Amino acid sequence: MAHPKLKERQIEIFRIVMATNSLTAAARHLGVSQPNLSIAIKRLEDQLGVALFARIGGKLVPTQEAQLIFEEVERVHQQSEMLSDAIYSIARGNASTFRFGATPSIGMRLIPKALKRLQEQGIAGTYYCDSLPQRDIRDYLLFGRGTCVATIAKLDDPVIETTAIAEAGLVCVVPAGHRLADRVSVSPVDIADEPLISFGSMTTHGLFIDETYRRWGVTRNTAVYVHFVEAALSFVAERIGVTVLDAFSAIDCATTGLVAIPVENGVSISAYLHTCRLRPRPAAVDRLVTALRDAALTADSFSSGIIKPCIDP
Repeated sequence: MAHPKLKERQIEIFRIVMATNSLTAAARHLGVSQPNLSIAIKRLEDQLGVALFARIGGKLVPTQEAQLIFEEVERVHQQSEMLSDAIYSIARGNASTFRFGATPSIGMRLIPKALKRLQEQGIAGTYYCDSLPQRDIRDYLLFGRGTCVATIAKLDDPVIETTAIAEAGLVCVVPAGHRLADRVSVSPVDIADEPLISFGSMTTHGLFIDETYRRWGVTRNTAVYVHFVEAALSFVAERIGVTVLDAFSAIDCATTGLVAIPVENGVSISAYLHTCRLRPRPAAVDRLVTALRDAALTADSFSSGIIKPCIDP
């Protein structure tokens, strides 16, 4: 049996009561009398078949069910506001919205630098940058949640179009003052005795790092496992150990007291921008490709050659 649909006014009343935590304040905000507001809440409770509020010590206290409902209401409310902003941006004509995604390796350093360039060029009036795990990239593009995704993960999918941005080597990141900090380059042999902060073998980073260690005939012994590059860099900053990751992630790491040292004979990692072939490709996507390439190839954190152009696949 279908439940009767809740009215927008019912949801608004519930949201305001939850936000103010007071029937008096909520009634004043909504422009209704407190008795009428109490009746509206009672009707909502009857319709839902659950108590939403209790009086404890003279105070209005939401039940656990009310808290869970409020979380959903707030989530939808925020999405509604985002939709409203997007519609107004389109209607203004001079302010479009550009929404895209990025995985952490690209999102940490390259995306902010590229976005700064887009902003200076006035490419869009509003930007949304969504942080994504690699497993969500395809659905994000296929269902049109965003126009493109920047990542180091290459997708083998007929509906995904891939544009290569740049290619980077691996670097070993150590704290400033570390015994290896002045080295021009290092190998897995050089850091074999260091506590290694690293990634699982089945992750994108883990696969690249394991291949580099295999080239040197060294077994990778990880002291601290992490999932995101931000965590790895934070732990290095606390002198817990050293880490090996792509040079994209280590751009500007010197500003946080870290040193990135090229890894000899390491695997190269490419940065890509993925789009969906089934959807129109906005001009802003090509501008983002250019901005990302400019940001990557003009990074002054490393000696020449660690980050270099790569040819579109």
